[in-house]
Amino acid sequence: MNTALNSIFTTLAEAAEQSRAQGDKWIVIDCAYQHLDALRLHDYPQVLEQILALVETYPELDYGGPGPFGMLIEAQAIAAYEGALLASLARQPSCQVLGWLSRTMQLEDAERNALGLISRARFAQLLEDVQVHPSVPEGCVDFAQFCQEDDQPET
Repeated sequence: MNTALNSIFTTLAEAAEQSRAQGDKWIVIDCAYQHLDALRLHDYPQVLEQILALVETYPELDYGGPGPFGMLIEAQAIAAYEGALLASLARQPSCQVLGWLSRTMQLEDAERNALGLISRARFAQLLEDVQVHPSVPEGCVDFAQFCQEDDQPET
């Protein structure tokens, strides 16, 4: 793993710990913005892996919507990150990752199918799985329910 990248994520983990301790989301968000340009210089899959590991370690934190990490992630094609988001949610649900995945559901079904992305039925099942996950953080159940309601077809 890249030493410079590890150094950035050590700093981000310290900021996340401070955010948790002080109840101030802006500590980690501001830190992420400070490192955003440097993160863009690194190998995207490694950066994504580190972002998700950080969020899984501090799943209760708010990293912005979509926030600096979301901006970095969403600059790629959905197919480049959807699988990693799904795996992250299976390991440790978080509102943040669920929010990023939910944003991908804005694509029309035909486009989702053409790109080989998850179906609405798979997303609905994922939302159910998140709600019963043994380590789902407080508030994430409500957010998963909100996503279920938001993803219902309009009549």
